[in-house]
Amino acid sequence: MENSQVSDYLDTLDDVVTDSDEALLGNDAELFTKASPQAPAVSMATLPVTGEARVDDALGRLADLQGLPVHEHVDVFEDVQRRLHETLADLAGQ
Repeated sequence: MENSQVSDYLDTLDDVVTDSDEALLGNDAELFTKASPQAPAVSMATLPVTGEARVDDALGRLADLQGLPVHEHVDVFEDVQRRLHETLADLAGQ
């Protein structure tokens, strides 16, 4: 392919991506451009109860998100993921 063909092809892709983004998002497109003023409250009452104490305890950590700045949420998510992974591994006998 020559340089001019590559440029023409890339220009076509830019048009396709721009058009398809709006087409895919439709009326919901503005939902992705507006920031939520505050995350919904998470409490033990709103979390599902699984019946497995270790899973319920790990999910309970999600309630801690409410009082934390967003940049600290990653640590909570990583802890929850680690605990769920360990529980699944234990239940699978690994």
